[in-house]
Amino acid sequence: MTDAALSRRGLLGGAAALAAGTMLNGGGAFARSPRRQLGIQLYTLMALLDADFEGTVAAVAKMGYREVETLGSFGRDPAFVRDVFDRNGLVSPSQHIMPPGLYEVFDDGVAGRIDRATFERKFIEAFDFDHVEGLIDACARQAGPLGQTYIVWQISWPSQLQTLAQIKQLIAALNRAADAAHARGFQLAYHNHDQEFKKVGSDVPYDLIVKETDPDKLKFELDLAWSTKAGVDPVGYFQRYPGRFRMLHMKDVAADGSVRDPGTGLVDFRHIIPAAEKAGIAHFFVEYDVPTDPLRTAADAQKYLAPLM
Repeated sequence: MTDAALSRRGLLGGAAALAAGTMLNGGGAFARSPRRQLGIQLYTLMALLDADFEGTVAAVAKMGYREVETLGSFGRDPAFVRDVFDRNGLVSPSQHIMPPGLYEVFDDGVAGRIDRATFERKFIEAFDFDHVEGLIDACARQAGPLGQTYIVWQISWPSQLQTLAQIKQLIAALNRAADAAHARGFQLAYHNHDQEFKKVGSDVPYDLIVKETDPDKLKFELDLAWSTKAGVDPVGYFQRYPGRFRMLHMKDVAADGSVRDPGTGLVDFRHIIPAAEKAGIAHFFVEYDVPTDPLRTAADAQKYLAPLM
């Protein structure tokens, strides 16, 4: 999700390679690929998925994607979603947290049917720090049938990162959520926006999250656009915190902070991709916030990035 989550229209889908190694969940054992392959977060195509789920997934597969990241199970029966993936030769190692009921809120938010304040409030309620075990349990019931390994905590709102005390509350919730995911055979991961890199006093929230969470139970999905917008060096983070990063969002950003197609913005993919592999990153998901033409965006990203993988 973006920090402007209300406008994240159209991006969920994805596809790219078989993951390196054996996945934690029994349904997600994928063989090592001889080279890096490109996936896609299907949220990129959310509006199309709502109109024609099976046809959109098939179109993504025909572009050459073989790995996809999901938003929960898109408000659908996960067994149905898994069947659609299987019929199109797709595997899904990862989902962004989207328990039953929240997908409809998300859909209403990106479609403009509810205001931003209501949207944010409902998300924060769904991610209630006092009930993260139930949240993870709901996600695990989706992730199991989908054959997924990673459950991704996809957003912390700016309003939750204003004080050190708030950040500590988030970290405590993440540690409990990571324990809950681990107990159920899954790996929790954390996806960033740019707000995590804005200092609170002398502290950078993102660094505190990395340092004060269990390195075995919480991994990270680094969004290249949002980290670049924040002025940080992704490769520097790989090197500073070895073993913590497992996934990337392959998203580009312009100097004005707006999302761009990969290769048309500031992100240096040619430098980052080999460094990411060296750092142990196994999954590379294209993502674009509110593309005007989701299928073209997905196809152009595949064309530009696949030769670099």
